[in-house]
Amino acid sequence: MDKEIKKARRKILKNLRDYGVKWDSRKLKLKPLDADGLRAMQKKLSQVTNLSGLKFEKQAQPYVAKPHEIDILKVKPYLVQVRDGDYTSKIWSYALTNWSVPVSAGYGRRLRFLVFDKQNEKLIGVFGLCDPLIGSVIRDNFIGWNREQKHERLYNCLTAYILGAVPPYNKILGSKLVALTTMFPEVRKVFREKYKNNQTVISDKHKIPELAFIDTYGAFQKSAIYTKLLNWKFVDYTKGQSHIHLTANGSWETVKKFVPEERFDTYKYGQGSNWKLRTLRVGLENLGFDEELLSIGWKRAYYVCPLATNWREFLTMTHKKPKFLKYSEKYLISEWRNRWVNDRLENLQIKLNESTEIT
Repeated sequence: MDKEIKKARRKILKNLRDYGVKWDSRKLKLKPLDADGLRAMQKKLSQVTNLSGLKFEKQAQPYVAKPHEIDILKVKPYLVQVRDGDYTSKIWSYALTNWSVPVSAGYGRRLRFLVFDKQNEKLIGVFGLCDPLIGSVIRDNFIGWNREQKHERLYNCLTAYILGAVPPYNKILGSKLVALTTMFPEVRKVFREKYKNNQTVISDKHKIPELAFIDTYGAFQKSAIYTKLLNWKFVDYTKGQSHIHLTANGSWETVKKFVPEERFDTYKYGQGSNWKLRTLRVGLENLGFDEELLSIGWKRAYYVCPLATNWREFLTMTHKKPKFLKYSEKYLISEWRNRWVNDRLENLQIKLNESTEIT
């Protein structure tokens, strides 16, 4: 085996061990982690991917609520779109430091939103939507589209790559409220305005600029955020393949050196995150690793949030236009308050009072 390859293999395996992941060279498999081990590994990885926003702490602090500044029954969310280079991007980066799982930067088309509370102008949480995976068996089987339909209508789908509440709103089921705000009509409006004159890279076509379908993947199997939540549906579990344990720990730069240069040109054609998995497979093979190195062993729950009553007909091209669900902002906020807050108000208030104030 080439000396450079041996050196690279040792470095990758050391990076994995540092995060509690071990490679069984006899069985050519990653040794599976239990739930606690997976969470510990995710937390370590998050310290690599999420903490750069700490440099914006001073600018973001005025937007972070203290427990006494929140009247639970007066929580009223509104959305602010994140724009690169201004104060919203700094608040966004700082908010991500609260996540104990690694957060990617998203890929392809991106819509990022800060969710603020009108009663105090403090940050409730964030959500980010990006291009969906091109190859997702679990999604494709659920929608039931063929290749032509998917090629045409994947454009009308986005994936929530991050979604949740920040302290102290996370103590009062704020993440469920943030998930409901993805259905605010404003989100579809922003999508429509941003992409109404957009020409797609792959097909060189102008497509219908309507967002009809949002999906997401839970970090650890099922997520409490989406359980029994209006219009969010659990579909099934993924097979447990990922690249985050390699791309977030420094191994990505090592693997890239063993990938032919022409492979990187494919990234320019909007092939989504699958591009990274495919590229890793090539690099790992050239390093003498089995593809099983990508099988980290945790299954992620797959959730969907259709935004139209005829979403399946629209995505399979039997209907030309989506017929959107008529959920107003007022209705969605009331749904959160009536379904999740009113009967739990006393306990939620206790949790809020007991939460640590950020200073």
